[in-house]
Amino acid sequence: MRRIQTGVIAVCLAAAFLSGCAGSSAQSTASSTAASSAAASSVSTTAVSANYDGGSGTQEDPYQINSVDSLLTFASNVNDGSQGGYAGVCFKLTSDLDLSGVEWAPIGNMNDMETHSTLFLGSFDGDGHTISNLSYTSDTYNCGAGLFGVSCGEVKNLTLEDATVTVTEGTSMAIGGVVGYNMGSVDNVTLKGDSTITGNNCVGGIVGGNNNSITNCMVEGATVVVIGDNHFTDKIVQADVAECGGLVVGGGFGGSIDNCTASGTVKATGNVGLGGIGGCLEMMDTITNCTADVTIESENGGHAIGGLCGYAGTHSNPDVCLETEGFSTKNYPSVIDNCNVTVNIKANGATHVGGLVGTGLYYYGEETVFKITNCSVKGSIDGAVTPGTVAGRAEGSTIESCTADVTIDGNAGTEQVGTTTQMYESADQ
Repeated sequence: MRRIQTGVIAVCLAAAFLSGCAGSSAQSTASSTAASSAAASSVSTTAVSANYDGGSGTQEDPYQINSVDSLLTFASNVNDGSQGGYAGVCFKLTSDLDLSGVEWAPIGNMNDMETHSTLFLGSFDGDGHTISNLSYTSDTYNCGAGLFGVSCGEVKNLTLEDATVTVTEGTSMAIGGVVGYNMGSVDNVTLKGDSTITGNNCVGGIVGGNNNSITNCMVEGATVVVIGDNHFTDKIVQADVAECGGLVVGGGFGGSIDNCTASGTVKATGNVGLGGIGGCLEMMDTITNCTADVTIESENGGHAIGGLCGYAGTHSNPDVCLETEGFSTKNYPSVIDNCNVTVNIKANGATHVGGLVGTGLYYYGEETVFKITNCSVKGSIDGAVTPGTVAGRAEGSTIESCTADVTIDGNAGTEQVGTTTQMYESADQ
């Protein structure tokens, strides 16, 4: 998960905090900056109101969106920077919308990284409604693609159905169904129906790349396809370029995930990190109360694969991320608690494979560690190299009060942690 962070987090996280857009807990802070944002905008409140279907943009009286045209206007106004990212401004979806035949442009982008006017900085409440038949395909570079491209705000109470997001350009990252790159909060969001999310790097059903809070989200029967390939040479066995994917989150670096449920399939053709909830959930303080029923298929081996997540763990120095990425962790080791997984992993030649967690990550001089408690896993692992029923590798980590009923190549698995012969060394240290 490094490349997405070093190229983006320093500037984008600053934008998030300056705009007070850390989700629902920071909505009041966001509102306090709305006046300055509005002053910077060249469009009057009256003119903006006319573009929507009611409301004034406040928390008590949000702008209403009840048509595809209004949703397209909303997307355009974020993406062209004319509204300063709508910092502190609230929107509510008031009807189901069908995007069949619509040429979609993800809401929020990184085109303006000086004033951050093209990031989404407000609040979008789906109010229980469904957006269906989203289709976005691109063969050019994307950093953040989905219904939303880049969000430092709040996205909640929304269902996305029958969505197809496909980005084939080889250096693109943060490809999600609902939010490509989340630095705010995503709550009570569902992806369902015939939905397929495809990309190279940090590919997830709900969120592609995550740096904050994801809660109460659900994925029903989706397919996530990771087309990237980590090329390991010599002693480098870490996924430096972050090719990873999961049903809820593609790659997370910081933040937390709670009470999320996922079912579906995660596929890869290359040597990547994969998981039922997330592919890479590194430097995340907590992963709690999550459930997954997932099939993971990796055609050509793979590295760091788990029914819950491929990578997990935090560094012993809580400020190492503050110094390098712009945020500080709170928990060491990372907390993984009360998660239950059913998994079928087919990954011939894959390394660091576990029923729940693949492994930690080598990061600034040490392997990150996690503590797994009160979790369960059942299913099968076929073709992997020295897998464990709970974790593929857990150097310095703790596993307590967990149950596992996992067959390994057709036989009952007996070892909670796999036996690995090589620790991590990294090209970026």
